[in-house]
Amino acid sequence: MESSSYRLGVDVGGTFTDLILIREDTGDTWRAKVPSTPEDQSLAVIDGKDQILENIPDGADLVLHVVNHGTTVATNSILEQKGVRVALVVTEGYKDILQTRRAQVPGGLASWIIWPKPEPLAPLELTVEAPGRLASDGNVVREFDKEIFAKRLRVIVEQKPDAVTISLINSFANPVHEQVARQVVADLLPNIPVSISSEVLPELMEYERTITTVVNSYIEPCVRRYLDNLLDGLKGKAKHLRILRSDGGLSSVSLAKQYPVSWVMSGPAGGVTGAVSVVAKQTKYENLITLDMGGTSTDVALVENGAPRIRRETKIGDLVVKAPSIDVRTVGAGGGSIARVPEVTKALRVGPESAGSVPGPACYGKGGTMATVSDANAVLGYRPASLLDGAFPLDLEMAKRAVQQVADDLDVSLYDAAEGILKISNETIYGALRLVSVEQGYDPRDFSLVAFGGAGPLHACSLGKLLGAWPVIIPPSPGVLCALGEATTLLRHEIGRAFTRTLNQTSADEVVNGFYALLAQVKQVMRDEQGVAEEKQRHTFEADVRYSGQANNVSVTVDLDAFQTDGLAHLRTLFDAEHVKLYTYSLSTEVEIVNLRVIAEESRAELPVKKLEQAESPDPPNSLASSTTLVFEGKEYKGCPIWNRSSLLAGHILKGPCIITEMDSNTLIHPGYQAEVDAIGNIFINEASDKGSVKASQAPEELQTVVVDIFENALRNARAEMDALMTRTTMSPAIREQQDEFNVIAEPGGKMLVGQFGSFIGDFLEAWKESIEPGDIFLTNDPYSVAGAVSHHNDWLILMPIFVNEKLIAWTSNFGHMTDVGGAVPGSLPCAANSVFEEGIQIPVTKVAVKGVWNTDLMEVIYRNVRLPEWNRSDVRALVAACDIAGRRMIELHQRFGDAMYFAAIDDLLSRNRKAVASIISSMPGEPAYFEDWIDDDGQGVGPWKIGCTMTKKGEKLHFDFSETDPQSPSSINFYLSIAM
Repeated sequence: MESSSYRLGVDVGGTFTDLILIREDTGDTWRAKVPSTPEDQSLAVIDGKDQILENIPDGADLVLHVVNHGTTVATNSILEQKGVRVALVVTEGYKDILQTRRAQVPGGLASWIIWPKPEPLAPLELTVEAPGRLASDGNVVREFDKEIFAKRLRVIVEQKPDAVTISLINSFANPVHEQVARQVVADLLPNIPVSISSEVLPELMEYERTITTVVNSYIEPCVRRYLDNLLDGLKGKAKHLRILRSDGGLSSVSLAKQYPVSWVMSGPAGGVTGAVSVVAKQTKYENLITLDMGGTSTDVALVENGAPRIRRETKIGDLVVKAPSIDVRTVGAGGGSIARVPEVTKALRVGPESAGSVPGPACYGKGGTMATVSDANAVLGYRPASLLDGAFPLDLEMAKRAVQQVADDLDVSLYDAAEGILKISNETIYGALRLVSVEQGYDPRDFSLVAFGGAGPLHACSLGKLLGAWPVIIPPSPGVLCALGEATTLLRHEIGRAFTRTLNQTSADEVVNGFYALLAQVKQVMRDEQGVAEEKQRHTFEADVRYSGQANNVSVTVDLDAFQTDGLAHLRTLFDAEHVKLYTYSLSTEVEIVNLRVIAEESRAELPVKKLEQAESPDPPNSLASSTTLVFEGKEYKGCPIWNRSSLLAGHILKGPCIITEMDSNTLIHPGYQAEVDAIGNIFINEASDKGSVKASQAPEELQTVVVDIFENALRNARAEMDALMTRTTMSPAIREQQDEFNVIAEPGGKMLVGQFGSFIGDFLEAWKESIEPGDIFLTNDPYSVAGAVSHHNDWLILMPIFVNEKLIAWTSNFGHMTDVGGAVPGSLPCAANSVFEEGIQIPVTKVAVKGVWNTDLMEVIYRNVRLPEWNRSDVRALVAACDIAGRRMIELHQRFGDAMYFAAIDDLLSRNRKAVASIISSMPGEPAYFEDWIDDDGQGVGPWKIGCTMTKKGEKLHFDFSETDPQSPSSINFYLSIAM
């Protein structure tokens, strides 16, 4: 046997390390699953490799051609704060850059008050300010003084940092000062690794460039040690070791050591690349939505035309770095997610808390007592009596006991509670699936759902029905698909640079020359560092583009031939179309190119795929692993077959309800659906041609509790979409940075269903005496027109009625803090103001669009009265788009549940909230509570000003008495006393 004909894929997870060996000339595969070794992940890799080779003739003498490895070493170093001590070199005046961060923090506006700010990865005491400065075009403003810098650096030399980051202002445009600083560091701190931002991330945005480079330094010594240990363990057993990048490509060890920030999310990328290899490259289905469901969480991603969708940032916990990664979204819904019923709301909740591996779900028999998703699956018969080929028996009685507690809390039956748990869990995952599809401008019905991981195939059919993505596909060996993806993916590298010009400031030739310069660089790296000859490379050209004034970029793939023919208009067309797909609208505003990028990937060498034997008949074999009773929508189906996947041949068709079991996963086929096995072992799930009518045994009102919980989840997801759109597209820094925007979704009468600034819409409806029709849009910034829902003229509020067949079903609303609305001073918040008119233009509640037709003349009058009309114009479009998206979600809910159930769910949700608030009030003490605080100054030297309030419980209501508050000030510190707020 030729040693060069074998490649090994390795994926390290928190509990198990999965490995798959492929013989390149035949397609034969061997699998292993061994316990992970968190103290040193390389130990499990070597152990698993040895186990596989023991099953191959002459395996002990085999030298693998390549080991492709996905690992969480870098991720864990960050999450567990086990990186090294990093010293940071910045330009004079930028010492606090990691402390000031960005205004965005988890939780929205003002969350910084309670948010526990993490310690920076490079502490202030190890931060050095370097003399010298560059302009944004790369020209030298002040020369770099080596002697002064060396003197400052010596202060921290004695503290012996483990790594050094150099990130100087505007170094993306000219690396010369960083290169000089690196030489000084090398002289004073020899043998200490140094990362410079002009090499790690030569792009705009000082904080993002700095934190990304600091993270690179923080984990570099850790990952270098790990890779060296792994290389030692593979010595003589493998010719090449490659590391999976966060974007799904492979990196040589030398590049992985130099840029570890590029593979901090190596782990989740493996499953997506596996789905591409097994499904997109081997079947006609190239548009996929992937679903990787494990014990604690679920990862979802989107694949278009055989390529995963990439985002230009990577998030690890609360840390965001500018490194490309597959756009994987994670939600806290897995097999171990815990179900509970809070006493206050009596609403079923599932996750994100997890039972973990210890004690685990109750059905595992390891001491767990709380109901989990796995327990619900067991109770309903969806899981066989044992897992891992019989090595792991399940305790069904413990599962029933745990789920019964939930049933008792909800006052429903055992099966109703179990189905409710699964429906809530599925709804959470459905929200994530929409994030990567609908929110990105894709219709999920144009995609197929690929489910893998230990729990994914159990939930696949349910999620396929919710999403409308057919067929649902279960790839072979779904529990080790990540390892397969790593074994079959390709070497990749990318090089980009800042290119900050509007289309009016550049030319097509300048852009093309920029691409060609990057192309030459990336070809050389692929050739010299990755060993890929130029003729075996494929290249993709990308530009990061935005409307001038925006802060977030949109990446577009540029066809150089079309670009050279059509010029800059080609880029404008691409960007406008992508912005419409992502955010539903485009602008006439100037377009700005921010970055250019060239991505190189090795050409794919097709591997043979082992084919299954073709079945003589679509009927599966008579031998069954076992059978079970399955419960579906309250109805019991007895004697449902459990098929062993290894016994199935190509062409076999299995009618639901049934289960297909294998060592690492179980696939559930619902009644009315069927599964067909293809030539390479994929399972395709579709509606059965003879489905007929599958009726639930329960009346709709018995499902009301779960329907309301699903409805609530959907409202939460809709609001999250509104927030995301506002943050990504707006130009006013108060919105995009401070998240000073609030939204509301209300029922037709104006009562708030979800939101942040109260049910003011009812007051609006009482005051508005004219017609309200489909397509109408209302605008105001007048606190007195909407019961104080906005507090000053900078807050512009959009209201939209949502109709279905001429029937009003909901209201959506969003406001955002505009940077300027005219008035006495720029920014429109004059401290010396003595009247509201000094704040700027005052807009009463005005119908600015009638039946979808905008009053453009009126809007132009409004925009002419502000200092930044293009910003306001853009941000109004964003407000409308956010309301429109929420409106679409409400229409979808109405269509999904029907008119009667839709409004019944709303009534039940409002009633539940009233009861919850009443319960909280009833538990409060009866004696009055008093609070007071002081405003030091009114902006004109007068103060302090007292705010005093007495709260008294009167029956089921709270009474707030502000009579102790000082009288109104003549200045601008007064606030409208809003009951709705």
